[in-house]
This record gives sequence, C-alpha cells and structure tokens, in this order.
Amino acid sequence: MLQSGQHPAADTEKATVVYQLASNGNHTNGDIGKVRSPSTGAGVAAAPRRSKMLVKEFCNRRCILTSSGLLLVASGTFFILFFPIIFQDILHEELKLRPGSRSYDSWVSPPFPLAMDVYFFNWTNPEDITNHSTKPILEELGPYRFIEHPTKVDIEWHDANATVSYRKKSLYYFDEEGSNGSLDDVISSINIVAVSAAKRSKYWGYLKQKGVSLGLNVYEQKINVVKTAGELLFDGYEDNMVLMGKHMFDADEVPFDRVGWFYTRNNSADLIGHYNVHTGVEDIGMLGKMGEWNYKPRTDFFEGTCGMLNGSAGEFYPPGLSKERPIELFTPDMCRSLPLDFEEEVTIHGLKAYKYSGDRRAIDNGTLYPETACFSAGEIVPSGVLNISSCRFGTPVFVSFPHYYGADPFYLDQVEGLSPSKDKHQFYMSMEPTTSVPLDVAARLQLNIMIEPYENINLFSDVKRVFLPVLWFEQHVLMPSELAGEIGQALTIPSIVRLCGIAMVVFGALMLLWIPLERTFFRRRRVAGTIGTKDPAALNGVRSFALSNEKPLLGAGDKQKNGKATTATAIVLVDKLLEKPEKQPLPDRPQSPQSAEPESAPLIEGRNVTIVKA
Repeated sequence: MLQSGQHPAADTEKATVVYQLASNGNHTNGDIGKVRSPSTGAGVAAAPRRSKMLVKEFCNRRCILTSSGLLLVASGTFFILFFPIIFQDILHEELKLRPGSRSYDSWVSPPFPLAMDVYFFNWTNPEDITNHSTKPILEELGPYRFIEHPTKVDIEWHDANATVSYRKKSLYYFDEEGSNGSLDDVISSINIVAVSAAKRSKYWGYLKQKGVSLGLNVYEQKINVVKTAGELLFDGYEDNMVLMGKHMFDADEVPFDRVGWFYTRNNSADLIGHYNVHTGVEDIGMLGKMGEWNYKPRTDFFEGTCGMLNGSAGEFYPPGLSKERPIELFTPDMCRSLPLDFEEEVTIHGLKAYKYSGDRRAIDNGTLYPETACFSAGEIVPSGVLNISSCRFGTPVFVSFPHYYGADPFYLDQVEGLSPSKDKHQFYMSMEPTTSVPLDVAARLQLNIMIEPYENINLFSDVKRVFLPVLWFEQHVLMPSELAGEIGQALTIPSIVRLCGIAMVVFGALMLLWIPLERTFFRRRRVAGTIGTKDPAALNGVRSFALSNEKPLLGAGDKQKNGKATTATAIVLVDKLLEKPEKQPLPDRPQSPQSAEPESAPLIEGRNVTIVKA
C-alpha cells in the first residue's frame, strides 16, 4: 500500500536495486556480479566485463605514465647535473692544437687578412738639437697601412712533451686606399746608424771614441736622415758606415746590409725567431704557452725573472679566464713578455668578453714596481719606457705605448706634438672568458731613440738627453661577426640543454602525479555529476563506484552468515543515492479501484517477495 508522500516509481526502482544488491551478495557459484531482471530473472554479465576493461585500461595508463615520468625525470636530472662537464670536455678537446683539429687551419694561416698601420713622427727641427731651450717638434704622419698574410712554416710536432715548433713568415702589401699618405713621402727622422755607433763606443777608451767620431765625420753622418717612408720601413736604404761595419765587426753584430725598421721582415721567416709552444694535448692549462724561443727556455737579454718566457705567443690561451689573474703576451720585437691586467667586461658581436690592457706595470722599469727593475738594463729612467737595446744589437731603442700613453709626464715634456689618448693608443686584448679566444686585439707600441751627449764624439758632444719618438705601429684585429656568431652558438648549448633538462623534470613529475590527481579530483567530480540523473547506465556506474568505495562496510557484512547486514547496508546506500531533495504529496483526485494483483519476483534471501502495485 502507498503511504502519503511516496512515489510509486521510486519505490519500484528501489526494490529493483535492492534485489540486484541482494542477488550480487548471495550468489557465489559463478553468478556473482550478474544482474537479473526483476521481471524476467535473466542474468546479465556486463558489469564484470566492464570492470575488467576499466582495470586493464587503468593499469595501462598508470604503467605508461609512471615509466615515462621516471624516464623524463632521470634524463632531465642527468642533463642538468652532468652535461656541463661533458660539454667542457668536448670543448677542451676542440681547443687542443694538433693536426686535423678544428683550430689547426686557422692557426697555420688566419682565415682573414691582418692590417698593420704605421705612423711616423716627422722631426721638423733637427738643427735645434744642440739648443737646450728648444724642444724637438714632431709631426705625426700616416697611417701607412700594410695588409699582412702570415703563415706558419717549418712546423714540427713533439709528442714527447706535447709541443710544436715553427717559424712565422708574413707577406706585407701596401694598402694605398687605407693609407693616409704614400710610401714616397719624405720624412725626417733620427739617424739610427750614427746613434748606434756612438752608443756602442760609450764605454770605450778615448782613442776608440775619437776613431768613431772621425768615422762619423768621414762618412758625413748627421744627427738626422731624410728618407722616404718606404725606405725607412721595408725597403731599407744603404749606408756606407754600415757597409764598413760589416767588414770590421762580426756578422752577428752587424747582420744587415741596409737600414730599415722592418727590413728583411717581409717574406722572411728568420727575423722574429724560432718558436716552441705547448699544444695542450696533455694539459689544457698549458695551451699556447711558450716553451722555447730560439731554442732556449729563456732569453739572454734580461736577467732573473725578466728573462723568463712567460705567457703565450698571442694566438692561444688556456680556457677559463680569471679577472684576478693577468694574461701575458710574448712579443719578439721586445724580446720579453708583456703583462696585461683585467680592466672591464665588454660586449663584442653580442659576446661577453674580458678586456685586458697594458697599464703602468706593463711598461715599468723598476721605478714603480721593484719586481720590474731587471727590465731597466742599466738605464735608470722614469716609468713608462722599456729598454730593449740589448734586443736590438745595442741600438738605444726604448719601447713605450703610443704618444707615451700611461708614461711619466717627464717624456711628454721633452717633445712637442704628442697627445696621448686611451681610445687611440691603449694596448689591449678582449677575450671570450670560456674559450679564451681573442675577439678584439689592439697591439700598439712606439719606438723611441734615446739621444744623449758623448764628450769625445763631436756629433753628440753638445746634445741634451732626449727620448725621441720615431714611429708607432698598430695591429688591430677584430674577429668577423660570422666567426663570433659560431662561438656564441656553441656557448649557448649548455644553457639550452639545461632548460630542456628542467622542462623534462617538470613534465616527468607531472606525469608521475597525474594518476593520484585524477583519482582525487576527476573521479569525485564524475560521481557528483551523475548523482540525481535518471539514466540507468549512469546509475549503474554510480552504484558500482559506491559499492567499491564502501567495500569495507560490505565486506564486514559478508562475514555474517545470514547476509542480513549486507542487504541492510545496501538498502541504506541506495536510499542515499536515490533520496529526493523534496517529496511533494500527490494531489487528491478520485482513484479508480484496481485489484491488487500480486506479482511474483525472484527470491531475495531465500524468500518470495511480493511487490504490490497501486
């Protein structure tokens, strides 16, 4: 019988579900999970098959996501932690100098031409050299640009100590378009032959000095010479006193038959000597360092530590630069190494570079830094010039930076016409810190001749002591943007791999957490969305999910032999699932009497159940 506020369809559906639950809980002989229709009692085996498919699909997804996630996390962690070390080893292998290496061809012959600019100081008042109230007046001429094509010759590899020996040979071509002047320009300069002869006789006896003075007078030597720019540089010019000296002295003392600052340098491999440098094959920290020069591990021109072959030949440096540690460049024109200290970070073609420049310590002779006193070679002069006369066959040549940049003001006060500038006259090297590859190099040096009085030599008896600038040259090499771009691309590989490793770790972690997240959030939402629907298929899924979640409750009831707790628990669950938010009473209207005809139903808990329809 119906009571007030009850709905016949709901009671019928509840009875049907109770029947299914009781049937599932009591049949154990192969009919577990089968659903019997209340009207027909036919068994339906859809639920077990659906459960197996869901379990199989769940296991496949979980296994795939777990294995893929672990693989991504492990791979990403490996790339983050170990790829920088691997990349560094690969980079060091590429930087090592050996036949067939990536850097070998560019080392033998640079892929781009080099330019050398030469500036002369035209001495306009040489006749006033004996007038102590007048300073030498200088006029800068140039630049006279020469294109250099260097190459390595006589290459020999020494595997025993991982070094290579070679000589340098360069071809120079005058670049008329890039020059501000012609090689036919007439220039007044110091007479280097007369100065050298007077300097050589400085510590001789009276008679020998008078003999030198007589020779200078016989060969009509003056304090200056007027020659063309080509003669003063590569062509050279003849001098009768030089020819006489070749007959009077040994060939080592007078090795040339002509006079010129760069004479015999063009297309010659003998002037700047024989090199032996480390290749870095055994120790990358030794890459490019000087081993020997002219078959000796040190020079004979300076004493103590000043004669050591420190630093590189200027082409290779060990990778991994430090701002606290200076770099050293061996220059054969000075027969010594030149230290360069870190100045600042710069950007060249988009690459970060460390700029090392020559400061006062680089050109000190013991005045400011006691450890450089061995470079004075017996001449105590203010800081800013380096005595290399022993390296230039006794000629009193002193090297400085152009226009006496960074030197003591004493030198600027001696002459007129100089104006030092950092942008034009600084000596520097800008290098990429990881590979130590030079990106921008400006090698700038000035040659000066010391003129001093000699009492017994008439030509120099009345002169005052002056450091007279003769010329300065510059080799400014800027790496092409294409080559710098290749270096930049190679250096970005570790960063790219690191970002990829981080992304792999993140995605791998998400894949490992996907199953717990899905079970926690998505299934709960799915259950909430199906409650209240009248779709039988959806209700069956909800009921199956509810039964699986309430397995402990049902399992506890299964232990009771009579099965009453199982049925009672199932009925409570179904009541909760099918509970209506609000039940409206049926409207009062006349009902046509109907005979209550009992309808048979399958057994529930072993008893016949009669469902009465209103």
